[in-house]
Amino acid sequence: MILTFFILYTVAAIVYINNREKDWGKWLSLLLFSFGSGAFGKSLVESFFPYLVKYNFVTLDHEFLFQITYSLGSFFNQNVSPYGFMMFAATYSGLFSKEKLRLLGSLLLIPLFIMFFNTTFYPQVSHNWILVAVWAIPCFLIGTFFMIYSTKVEKNNEKKKDRKLFNYLLLPPFLTNVLTNYVGHAVGLTAMWRLNAIPVAIAGITCFVMMTKMGVLGVRLKIEKQAFDNKMQVFNSGSGLLNHAVKNQIYKINSSLFLLRPYRDQLNASGKEAIDIISRSSDHLTNMVDRIQSKTKEIHIVRSKQNFNKMIDDSIEDIQMDCETKRVKIIKNYNAGNIDVICDSAHTKEVFLNILNNALEVLKEGGEIEVLTDFGKSDNVIVVFTDNGLGISQNNLRRVVDPFFTTKGKSGTNFGLGLAYCYHVMTKSGGNLEIESELNKGTSVKLTFPIKEV
Repeated sequence: MILTFFILYTVAAIVYINNREKDWGKWLSLLLFSFGSGAFGKSLVESFFPYLVKYNFVTLDHEFLFQITYSLGSFFNQNVSPYGFMMFAATYSGLFSKEKLRLLGSLLLIPLFIMFFNTTFYPQVSHNWILVAVWAIPCFLIGTFFMIYSTKVEKNNEKKKDRKLFNYLLLPPFLTNVLTNYVGHAVGLTAMWRLNAIPVAIAGITCFVMMTKMGVLGVRLKIEKQAFDNKMQVFNSGSGLLNHAVKNQIYKINSSLFLLRPYRDQLNASGKEAIDIISRSSDHLTNMVDRIQSKTKEIHIVRSKQNFNKMIDDSIEDIQMDCETKRVKIIKNYNAGNIDVICDSAHTKEVFLNILNNALEVLKEGGEIEVLTDFGKSDNVIVVFTDNGLGISQNNLRRVVDPFFTTKGKSGTNFGLGLAYCYHVMTKSGGNLEIESELNKGTSVKLTFPIKEV
């Protein structure tokens, strides 16, 4: 029991800390906490209390405090966990609007209060097991339906994979809990509840593995973000030193050219051409160093409220001439309406331009770029830039935000820093960047922005 509640409380804390901005993260934390509370209460009366009495930390007069705590833990385990599971499944599924979720949460409090007043807490905890089964079993079954159905209708292949994995690993232990705990008590097999610790502990361990290894619950994303930030800090300091060294050498070359230019007309054709080549190369190196430095210097985000549509329109206007030259059509679907977001205006416009230019470069004549805005989950809004260009292979897709990785081939202007910069700006701004692509079908870049200050 001690190990069970320790695992579940630990995972509940990790889920909450890493997903507290997401509604489903709060509900999953409550669910895991509720499961762990039963084991915690039982550990108090069976393990901790006898130990504390034996070594005179407490007296027998304190037994009622431990018993009440156990009773509350048992109530959370038996009655609050179905509520938490139903709300988590409904929220994570994405099938319901915020208003409907609030209404569902409020309505489900009514049977929860009924269960509270039908539970005896002292001197011994006592549940109306038939009533508990009538309340809990439908919650788990309906929540399971939400999870499975939302997986079936999910269009995004990567998200569909995550949902399937989540269902395969978590639903079996939760449904086993229904059998060993609720069905067992309802039919009089009261000893079966001790087996409940097995599926519940498995669920907790599974959550932990999925978060840290597979990234299903957002923790891996944070770990990867921290790794990316650390990598960028090292990379920025290294590139800064390199840029400084290169600029010093370019300065020496330019100084020498300044001394040689007055004698250019005295040289033969080959000599004149050599000076011109050195001059062009020097200019090219200076331009290249400046471009790299602009993408790798430390980013300072100044967050403020900005009109979302205006920033997008201004960015589109900047590439309009190139679009007309290439006969590329831009389709705008601003489903989010006229809304403000919290971001850094200058850096965000640069992100939009990077993504639009990337799309423009890979499109053939007559191609299309769709710009879609919509509301995401929680307090955020999204913009998705979708092109019907060449697409990116799945192997390359994993590396597109790595500094100096590029799928555009080697040229004097493509350094593979654009998407690394975009990702860095979005994460530092409190948003997110996701890329989906398929070869010969096109690429979608989804940016998520907060609507309110966190």
